[in-house]
This record gives sequence, structure tokens and C-alpha cells, in this order.
Amino acid sequence: MKDEANDRALRRLFIGLALALLPLMIAMSFDFGVTWDEKSRHRYGENIWELYAGVRTRAQFGETGGHLYGGLFDFLCVVAEHLVPGDRYVIRHILNACFGWIGVVYCGRLATRLFGRRAGLLALALLVLSPRYLADSMNNPKDIPLAALSVMSLYYISTVSPTWPYVTWGKAVKIALALALTLNVRVAALLYLAYFGFLVFALILLERNFDLRKLWQTAVRLLMVAVVTLVLGTAVWPWAQGNPFYRPFRALLGVANFGFAGGVLFAGREYPVDDLPWWYAPWWMLISTPPVVTAGVVLAVCYLSTRRDGLRRAGLFAVALFPLVVGLVMDSTLYDGIRHLLFTYPPFVVLAASGWMAVITTARWPWVRKTAGGLLAAGLVSILVFDIRYHPNQTVYFNQLVGGPKGAFARYEMDYWGNCVLQAVEWTARQGRESGVPVIISGNPSGIISLDAMRFRELMYDEPWRGQHYFHIRLARGPIDGVLELAAQPALHQVTTPDGTILCN
Repeated sequence: MKDEANDRALRRLFIGLALALLPLMIAMSFDFGVTWDEKSRHRYGENIWELYAGVRTRAQFGETGGHLYGGLFDFLCVVAEHLVPGDRYVIRHILNACFGWIGVVYCGRLATRLFGRRAGLLALALLVLSPRYLADSMNNPKDIPLAALSVMSLYYISTVSPTWPYVTWGKAVKIALALALTLNVRVAALLYLAYFGFLVFALILLERNFDLRKLWQTAVRLLMVAVVTLVLGTAVWPWAQGNPFYRPFRALLGVANFGFAGGVLFAGREYPVDDLPWWYAPWWMLISTPPVVTAGVVLAVCYLSTRRDGLRRAGLFAVALFPLVVGLVMDSTLYDGIRHLLFTYPPFVVLAASGWMAVITTARWPWVRKTAGGLLAAGLVSILVFDIRYHPNQTVYFNQLVGGPKGAFARYEMDYWGNCVLQAVEWTARQGRESGVPVIISGNPSGIISLDAMRFRELMYDEPWRGQHYFHIRLARGPIDGVLELAAQPALHQVTTPDGTILCN
């Protein structure tokens, strides 16, 4: 009875925290600026809207680079814009926060299902407090929807039974719909379809179930999941609709080696995107992940030998590491840190939660359990304090392996999204309000500055070459010399982090 009461209390606590997080994350999203891809992504969503309104044909969606991605998130943003009046990008950020919240909730649900309710609560806390995930939840229109729907898919895949029939029709429908939603965002959903098939195949072998009738019924359900995933998964992906059984697989190869001609600042050196060192992604993951998560993952490795939970941890490690390993082998295109691998982060968080809970609840010596509990609490408080102090620039989080944001300055890409530009634009708008005179601003990156300026009636944007502006904003991004030069320049106003790192002038 006591265990049942504790279970109910933990369940209510999980639900209460999850419900409280949604309005909090939505409120935070108002403080975040427009990012590089949002204008083009919104136009993509408008094109899909026009397709279903009969204004545009599917043949008009050519192979322009964006065709490799589904348009679910962008289409939903356009639908919301038609239903709710307001600033386009504020609406997009609200929806972005909702997707980030979905990822947090399903990360907690996955941990609960695999390792218990306490692990679920911890996973929820670890993910929402992870500075980079939290920041990306506000205005990253590509990687957050994929991360959220991927962990949702993983949760429903985890409901597969270890004994025949493995997948009931009800479970098959849920898995297929989750995978279809994910595919409508990014083609990485095909990896999760493969994980699902491999899991069922492994269970057949473990159970030594070679009854032909049962195998046939299982195969029919697997085929149904695959067909529904591919057909419904291209519902808002016009290019792939042309051949849903071939083009998604073609897109998977195209995304892995997407052409990008820019340069990357990494470890104090400038590299062409096509000539990054092999350790780029592993090192980025290490320095941009909070120590409390990294330590939990290490503890999960220590508990791989436990019978039931060990197998689950091994499976999660395979899911989290496989895209990284494939990317290294295929020499995939990566830039802007490891945002392209953000969808692998929630499984690592679940592993971290399982590792911490394993040592806290099963360690032989009481002093070990108490020490682990104290270290976990300190780690959570540390990232909570960072989130509060650095808001709304949590995206520049680096851990102490590189000396935090200050140590990473001019050595690694900082605010590659240009989120901090909104704060500089807000400052110029304040000058306009106080003086009672409309203010003309300009700067670089012009696309982001002009869109952020649209929020403020006191501001007008003009191109730098006209020389008509009163204030010029410049983001601290690009070649090392340029970043250092910007930091040394006198400025009327600077957007800086609490440790003094300059983000823009």
C-alpha cells in the first residue's frame, strides 16, 4: 500500500511539473529573437498551405535544398498565423516552445517507463534545465521539433512487448503515427523505423519464436507500420509525396552530405565545413553538455551489467550513439556546433537519469548514496543558476572543460543563431521611446536585425550601404580576427553575458 501511495504521489508530481512547465516555456519564448532559417522556413510552410488551398501544385516544389525536409512545423506555424493575430515570429516561437515541452514530457515518460518514476522526474528536470536544449526550444525550427518527436517515437517503440505478439494493433497504430509525425519534420525518422524493426527482430530471436503463423502476423504489423510511416509521413512534405517509398530514403543520403560552403570556428581555428577533424562532434557534445548529465551517463555505463536495466541502457546507448558513429563514418556535414545531432540528446538524458538513480538507490554503502544525492543536487542547481543568470542567452552554454562561455569566446561558435540581436534591437527601441524620435537602425546580420526590428513601432530598418541609420548592430560571429576586433571596439551598447562575454555591439 505504501509503495502504491508513493507511486501515485510521484505520478501526480510529474503531471503537475509538466503542466507548470508549458506556460513557463511559452512565456520565456517571447524573450528570444528571430534566427537565420525562420524566414525561409516560414515561406516553405506558406507554400504547403497554398498547395492544400489549390493555389500551388506539387510540381512547383523543386529540388532546392529545402526539399530534403518535411514541413510539419512550418505548416503548423502558418495555420496558427491564420487563426491567431500577432507577430509572425512570436507565434512561431510559442509553437517552438510547445514542441520543446513535448520533448521534455516524453523524455520523462520514456525514463519512467524504462527505469521508474523517480528516473522519469529526474529526466524531465535534466532536459528542461539543459541550457542549450532550453534555448533551442524557443526559436530553433529545425532541430527541436525533430528532437521532440524522436523521443516521442522512442517512447512508443518502448511499449513493444518482450513476448509475442510483441506489437498489438493498438500499439502499432501509435508507433506508426509517432513515426509519421517525425518523418514530416526530418528524414531521421527512418532511423527510428529501423530501430523498431530491429527491436522486434531481436525479440523474436530471444524468444526463439519461429512459428510461421505468428511470424506472419508480426510481419504484417511491421509492414503496416512502415507503410503508414512513409505515406502519412509525407503528408506535409510535398517533394517526398511524389514517391513516398523511395524519396525519403534518397533524402536520408542527401541530408547526411548536405552541401554547405561556410567555415567553422573550432578549438581556436577556422576550418572549412568539409575539412573538420573527426573529433569535432564528440568534443562539441562533451563541452556543451552539463557535467551533471555527463556524470549520469558515465554512471549508466557502470550499471550496464545489471540484468534487465542493463539491456535497456545498452539499447539506449545504441540509439544515441548510432547517428554519431554513422556521421563520423560517412563524414557527414556538421556546423553550428552539434545542433544537427540534438535529437540524440534526450536519450542521453534518460541514460543519465537512470545512472544517477541506480547509484542513489542501489549502491551498497550509505555514504556513496548520500554523496551521489548531494552531487546530483549540486549539478541541478548549477545549471538552474546558469539558466536564470544567462537568460535569454542560454544557447552560449559551455562547461568548464573550456572555461565556460568566457573561455570559449573566439575559440568556438557562440551565438550562431543570432538570438542576442533582439536585445540590441530592444535597446535601440528604448532610445527611440525616450527621445520621442523614430530610430533607423542597420547592421549585420541584416536579415535577423530587420525582422527583430518589426516588433517595435519606434524602429525602421535600412541597409548599411545607404548610410542613413542612427545605430549599427553587429553580431560577434565569423572569423576570429573579426570577432576580436568587434570585442575591442568602443560601443554605445554591448550585449554581454554575466561573465563578460561579448555577443554583439
